[in-house]
Amino acid sequence: MPTLFKRITTLLCLALFALAPFRAATAQQGQRLNLIRDAEIESTIRTFTIPIWKAAGLDPNGVEIMLVQDGSLNAFVAGGQRIFINTGLIMRTERPNQLVGVMAHESGHIAGGHLARMQEELRSLSTMQILETILAGGAMAGGVAGGAGAGGSGGGHGGGTGRPMAPGSLMSFLKYTQTQESAADQAAITYLQRTGQSPKGTVEFLRYLQREEKLAINRRDPYLTTHPLTPERISAFEQAAANSPYANTPDTPQFLMLHQRMVAKLYGFVAPDAALQRYAEADRSLPARYARAIALYRKGALGSALLTIDGLLKEYPNDPYFHEVRAQMLYENGRAAESIPSYRRAVQLAPSAAILKIDLARALLDVSNPDNIREAMRNLDLASQQESGNFELWRLMASGYSQLNDQGMTSLARAEMAALRGQRAEAQAHAEAAARQLTAGTPAWQRAQDLKAYINSRPRK
Repeated sequence: MPTLFKRITTLLCLALFALAPFRAATAQQGQRLNLIRDAEIESTIRTFTIPIWKAAGLDPNGVEIMLVQDGSLNAFVAGGQRIFINTGLIMRTERPNQLVGVMAHESGHIAGGHLARMQEELRSLSTMQILETILAGGAMAGGVAGGAGAGGSGGGHGGGTGRPMAPGSLMSFLKYTQTQESAADQAAITYLQRTGQSPKGTVEFLRYLQREEKLAINRRDPYLTTHPLTPERISAFEQAAANSPYANTPDTPQFLMLHQRMVAKLYGFVAPDAALQRYAEADRSLPARYARAIALYRKGALGSALLTIDGLLKEYPNDPYFHEVRAQMLYENGRAAESIPSYRRAVQLAPSAAILKIDLARALLDVSNPDNIREAMRNLDLASQQESGNFELWRLMASGYSQLNDQGMTSLARAEMAALRGQRAEAQAHAEAAARQLTAGTPAWQRAQDLKAYINSRPRK
């Protein structure tokens, strides 16, 4: 996951390789779905939404945010408490309160146990297995309503059971009923009330959807397909706004800046040409310079990009994400050794961001020497406490332990990798090898035993 935007690269149903910036998940029928990781954006969305989750009675540590690089409007819940949200939806929100309304609505679906049957089937799957299922059903990429290659058999599996998923069943899974939509809306209104936030942002977002619906006669954004928009829904939020003592509560300056930075970063990464137009050189605001730095780097103008990000760092030397961006620029241009100090500083400034530790470890392993390998493994071990389901972490673990000639830990890391890919036989073989190679009774040996038991407990496909 070299820094900001890290796409998961996989040939779905075959193998998941290393995460790297903007590598794409590809389905056999030619669809593309890009799951990205970004420490700053994930932190921003969580900062916005944690009060909502607490108001909903949800454990914030149990809810995962999954960012999908897709320009269409979409957000949905899958696999228990995983909220998938498209970058296009985030980029089209104009202020934090609008995005909070969307997240409150999706949280209402989680708290209400909607789609419970399929959620139970998906709950035990890895994120990548969920994405495979969604892609095979045509729920993303070309839009939930179906795009190129959507809705065919696609080689997907229904809920991890090995049964071929019937055409359209994934859309049925993601499509909420009007009753569930109304319940999620009422829940969202309650959560906004409990957290002292205005319903007006949700009204604004729904009005935007309504305009989109009228303009797009032959095309509906996925969000409109899965979340049918009715006049009653808009009326409910308008009435809530009219009755709320918090109707005119403004977004805080802190939230506004977090939102502006997030949108600027997304523009810089996913639409660099548009970013350079939207954030003109004359605009000297922090978000504008941030967007331009990233866009210039994405366009291959490394020198100008570094000058811009270094200018921001001169003014904000303790911003971990500016250091992270600088490190990524260098790393992805073949300058791994130069990227390490910036990665180290980012980790120092944001010690709770496990993704940054993984990025640092990758750069350290690329500039391989005994001290770097040991430092990389320390960071990966710390990151594993939060990112145990992260394939790239285990790939780097396997690489590092291999360089240290630790066969037992290498086998254990490879077992974790295979388990995350759903490759049962390979995971079993590596776990058995780890159990033979590791010292009996150690935590690593016990983990190998646990993996063997887990694999044996799963239904055979």
